[in-house]
Amino acid sequence: MRHSRKQENQRSSFKKAGKFKVLLASTLLPMLIMLVVWYFMDTFPFGRNTLMAVDFGQQYIGLYGFLKATVLTGDWSGLFYSFSKSIGGAMIGIWGFNLISPFNLFYILFPLTQFKWAVFLTIWLRYGAMGLSFAYLLIKRYKALSYNPWLVPLMATAYALSGMIVSYQMNPIFYDAMIMLPLVIISLEELIDGRKPFKYIIVLALTMLLHFYMGYMICLFVALYTCYYAAPKLAEIGDWKIKITAFFKPVLRVICYSILAITSVFFLLYPIFLNLLRSKGAYDSPLTFSFALQINPFDILSKLMIGGFDNESSWSAGPNLPNVYVGALALVGFFLYFVQAKAHKYSKVVAAFISLLFFVSIVNEFANKIWHMGQNPAGFFYRFSWILSFFMVLLAYQALRERKYLGWKGLIVGIILSFASAYYVISHDYTYIAKKQPKIVTDFVISHEAFILLLVFVFFAGLAVYAWKRLDQYKEARLCAIAASLLAIPVSLYLLNKGLLLTQVCLTLLTWLFVLIYLALRPKSKLVWSLLALVTVLELGYNAYLSQVTLGYADAYKFTDVTKSMKELSDVIKKKNKAGFYRVGSSFLYSKNDPFLVSYPGLSTFSSNMEKSTINLFNSMGDVGGNAATFYANGTALTDALYSVRYYIDRKDYSATDIEKHPNWQFFNRNATRSDLKEYYKPIYENKRFIIYENPDVLSPAFGTNTLTHNIKFGINNPVSNQNIILSSMSGKKQKYFEYIGIPKIELINMQEVNENGHRIFKRIDKKQAGTIRITFTPQTDDTYYFQAPYSLRKSMGNVSIMLNNQWYHYSQSYDQVQLWNLTSKTPNQEMVLQLQTSQDDQLDLTNMALVRANQTAIKKVIDDRLKQDMTVTKWTNTLIKGHVQITDKSNVMMTSIPYNPGWTVKVDDKKVKTDEAWGSLLSFPITSGKHRIEMSFMPQGFVVGIAVSVISIALTILLKWQDSRSEKRSSIS
Repeated sequence: MRHSRKQENQRSSFKKAGKFKVLLASTLLPMLIMLVVWYFMDTFPFGRNTLMAVDFGQQYIGLYGFLKATVLTGDWSGLFYSFSKSIGGAMIGIWGFNLISPFNLFYILFPLTQFKWAVFLTIWLRYGAMGLSFAYLLIKRYKALSYNPWLVPLMATAYALSGMIVSYQMNPIFYDAMIMLPLVIISLEELIDGRKPFKYIIVLALTMLLHFYMGYMICLFVALYTCYYAAPKLAEIGDWKIKITAFFKPVLRVICYSILAITSVFFLLYPIFLNLLRSKGAYDSPLTFSFALQINPFDILSKLMIGGFDNESSWSAGPNLPNVYVGALALVGFFLYFVQAKAHKYSKVVAAFISLLFFVSIVNEFANKIWHMGQNPAGFFYRFSWILSFFMVLLAYQALRERKYLGWKGLIVGIILSFASAYYVISHDYTYIAKKQPKIVTDFVISHEAFILLLVFVFFAGLAVYAWKRLDQYKEARLCAIAASLLAIPVSLYLLNKGLLLTQVCLTLLTWLFVLIYLALRPKSKLVWSLLALVTVLELGYNAYLSQVTLGYADAYKFTDVTKSMKELSDVIKKKNKAGFYRVGSSFLYSKNDPFLVSYPGLSTFSSNMEKSTINLFNSMGDVGGNAATFYANGTALTDALYSVRYYIDRKDYSATDIEKHPNWQFFNRNATRSDLKEYYKPIYENKRFIIYENPDVLSPAFGTNTLTHNIKFGINNPVSNQNIILSSMSGKKQKYFEYIGIPKIELINMQEVNENGHRIFKRIDKKQAGTIRITFTPQTDDTYYFQAPYSLRKSMGNVSIMLNNQWYHYSQSYDQVQLWNLTSKTPNQEMVLQLQTSQDDQLDLTNMALVRANQTAIKKVIDDRLKQDMTVTKWTNTLIKGHVQITDKSNVMMTSIPYNPGWTVKVDDKKVKTDEAWGSLLSFPITSGKHRIEMSFMPQGFVVGIAVSVISIALTILLKWQDSRSEKRSSIS
C-alpha cells in the first residue's frame, strides 16, 4: 500500500516537473528568439535602436511619462482630465486604451531617462507571457503532457510570434489581451462544461479592464467559440428539443455571466463609451452593408509568406492585408484539424464556419467594421487577425498531437496547393516580398562555389540515404524520394546562383514541403523531430526579423537626451510661473505627446481618443489638426491670447559640427515659424540649446465677452474670416484685422499656370526638370504677414521644398484645412521671396493661396480690452479651476479655452450655472456684471452611473459565491 502510494507520489512529482519544464520552455523560447532578432536589428540593449516605432514613439511613450508623473506625484486628477492633452481633454479613454497594464509598472519604477529599459522589458516579457499563457491552455484543457509535450513550446511560440503580434509590435497596448485570451478560453470551456462561473467572471472582467478595445473583440470571439465548444451537445440522444436545450443551456450561462463580468467593470467602460462618442464617434463613418470586396482574397496568400510585412504598405494606408502568419507547422496543422483531429464532427463544422466568418470579415468592409466597433481603423487594419491566428494554432495543435500519417493523397494535394500559392505570390508584386534573395547571400554563393556544392551535395545525399532506409517497404516511393533528392542538387545550385532559392517565397515553400513530408512519414527519429523544431524556430524568427527590420526606430540615447532636456525646460517654467494657469507652445517637437512625456500643459497631442471638436477648432484657426492629433504650429497674437499660451519654447540653431560633436543629443527640427515671436514674447530663460519666452498679455482659461462672440459659427478652410469675426464680435467693430493684400509678383520657372474648373493649377512644363514658383512681395508696414497655404497643397507635402529668402521654411506638413503660415513681422520695405519647388509632382494645386496682413496694433487693443474682463486663477489642477472675475463692461458670457465636455460643472458664487458649447468646441457659461467667484470642476460623464452598476454587479457576484459556498457546506454535511 505504501509502495503504491510512493509510486503515485513519484509520478505526480515527475508530472509536475515535466509541466514546469514545458511551461518554462514555452515562456523562454519566444523570448530567446526575439532576443536574437533584436540583436541582428541592432536594438537596445545590443545597439542604439529602441523598440519605439510609429505609434509607440509618437504616442504611447509620452503617455507612459504621464502615467509615471500621475502615480509618483499623487496628482490623481490626471485620471479623469488633463491639460497636457492638447488644450485639455478627458483621460478616461486614454487610461482604458493605453495605460491599465501591470507591465506599465516598469515605466513607474525606471527613471524617465532610462525608459529605454522599460520599453525593452515590457515588450520582451510580454512575448514570454503570451507563450506561457497559450501553453497553459494546452496543458490545462487539451492534456498536452499526455501527448508529445515538446510540441507545446512550438505551438506556443507559433502563437506568440504570429503575424500580427510581431508586425504590430509598435502597439504593445494590444499585447495584454493576447496574454489574456488563452486564460479566457480556459475559464470559458470550464463554464460550458458546467463548472462554477467565478473564474470566468474574474478573467473576462480583468480582460475588459486591461484593454476594453481588444476585450470587445475577445467578447465577439467568445460568442463564436462558445458555439464551437458547445456544438457536440447537439448530438445529445433524444429529439431536437432535447438537443437544442442541451446546446443553449450552456450558451445562456455564458451570456449571463459575460454580462455580469462586463458590468462589473462598468465604472470604466461606461465613461469610456460616452467619451468615445465625443472622439471616435464624432467622425463620419457609417456602418452600411455592401457585397463589395475591399481586398483581393487571393492576396491573403502573400501574408502566409515569411516576412509578409513592411513599413511601406502594411500598416498605414488601408485597407491593406491581414497579418495571419503562423508558420508552416501550425498552418498545415490547421487544415489537418478538419480531417485528423479527434474532435466531434459538429465541432469541425462550426470551426469551419468560424474560419469562413473570419475570411468574410477580412474581405467585407461591413463585417470588418463590426470587429472594430463600427469604424475603419486609422491605420493598423484587421486588428482582430491575431484572434484568427490563435484559433488556427489551437486547432492545429489538436491535429498535430495525434501523430497520424498524412497519407499520399493528402501529401500530393498539399504539395500542389503549396506550389500554386507560391506561384501566385511570386507572380504578383508586393512591397514586402522580395523577388531575389539577399545580395550578400548570392555573392557568398558565387565566391564559395566549391563549399556550397559540397554542402548541398551532403545535405541531399543524406536525404537520399535516409529515404532508402526509411522507405524500404515502399519501393516506388523510395525510388521517387531518392530521385527527387538527387534532382534537387542541381536545381538548388542553379536557384542559389540566380538569387532565387533563399527568397521569402522559396523559403516558405520549402518549410511547407518539409512539414508535409514530415507529417506523411512521421519518422520516430529524435534527430528529425529536432530538425522540425529547428526549422519552426528559424522561420518564426526570420519572419519576426523581416517584419520589424524595415520600421524606423527611435535612437535610445537620443531619447534619453530628449527626456533630460525637455524635463529641464518643463521644470523651469513651473518654477518661474507666478501667473496661475498657463499653456506652453513650441517651435519643435519630439512627438506630439511631449506635454504628456514631461508633464506640462501644452497644445499638441496625438491620441486615438482625441476630441474631434478640438481638432475642428484648431483647423478653423488655420492651425494643425487632423488624424487624431493637434499641434500648435501657426499661432497668431489672437490664438496665443485665446489659448493662454503664456510660454513658448524655441530651439537655437545648430551646425553640422554640433551634430558631429554630440552624437547622443537630439537635434530637433523646427515645425513652426514665428517671426512675430519677439514682438510680444520676452526671453526669461536660456541655455546652450533652448530659449524660453513669456507673454504676460494672454487670457486666462476664462474671460468675459458677449453673446455675439459666443454664437460664432466658423467656416471651413477660412481662418482669416474666422479670426476676423472673433475679433470683430469681441470689439463690436467690424474691421479687417486680418486682411488679404494680393500677391504682387509671381515668377514661374518651368511652370505654367492654368485654370481647371476654378482651381489654380501650376504645371511643370519639362517633366525632367524641377518646377519653381517664386512669390515676391515687400511689406509696407510693421505688421505681421502670413501666407494662406491651401489645403490642396497638402497632397504635395514631402514632394515640394519651400524656402523663404533662400532659407528653408519651417512648417508642419500634416493638416486638414487651410493654414496660416507666418512669413515675416516688422520688416517694412524689405523684399521677401517665398519659393515652392518640386521635381516629383507634375503639378501643384494652389487654389486659394494668398498673402495676409495682420494689424497687430488693432488686435492687441481687442485683447487688452478682454484682459480687463479676465478671470484671475487662484488654484488649478486638471479637474479643478478656482478664481474670481470682475465684469466691468456689458459681458454676459464667460468664454473659456477649455474644450466643452458634459463632465464639467461650473459654479458662480457657489451656485451651479448652466454650461454650453461655444464655437462647436469650447466650454462657456453665463455671467453678470460685478465681482464673482468661479469654480470649474470635472467628473467624467457617466462615472457615477458606472460605479453604481459595477457595485451592483460585484455584489451580485459575491452573493452568488456566498450561496454556492453555502450549498457546498450543506452538501458536505449531508
